[in-house]
Amino acid sequence: MSRPNSIPFLLWILAFCSLPMQGRAIAQCNTPMLSVHVDSMFARQAGAEIDQRIGPEAGRLQALFDYSSYQLLRTDEADTPCGQEVAFILPAGRILHVRPMATHGNLIALELALFAGARAVMRTQLKMPKGGLLVLVGSQSPQEAYITSLTVGASGSLPATGSPGAASAAATPLPLGGKPLGAK
Repeated sequence: MSRPNSIPFLLWILAFCSLPMQGRAIAQCNTPMLSVHVDSMFARQAGAEIDQRIGPEAGRLQALFDYSSYQLLRTDEADTPCGQEVAFILPAGRILHVRPMATHGNLIALELALFAGARAVMRTQLKMPKGGLLVLVGSQSPQEAYITSLTVGASGSLPATGSPGAASAAATPLPLGGKPLGAK
């Protein structure tokens, strides 16, 4: 007596179960449009100048780090749908890719990738509160560093930062058909 082949049956079950999961990423986003704000700064121990365009974030930076001088180099902000990544150009030839993956209540799940040219130097997934602050630090030496701060919230909910003369540029939304962050 021969035993029926169960592989086609299992494949059919997997295909059937995966259909409802295709819309799962959208269903996980209770905030469909998100605003991503990135500030790029240069910090050093020499001097005592604090760029006024940094605003109230300067106090948080001074509490976190031992630098006495902070200069705002660039401010970028972009609205992006949940699930679509956006790229920000940072100082020193770096590019930061941010993809909001899901929202639930006050939390946002993010996928981040930092590139130096075509080479990925960091990839991570994390959760942070809406409007929370994530700080990335790239040290040049013990006396100076590039600091990038990232805030994500509902579109239009983030407070305006900087002054009318602040450096600003638009971030680049990546095409929907583009390679995902994990693709090589």
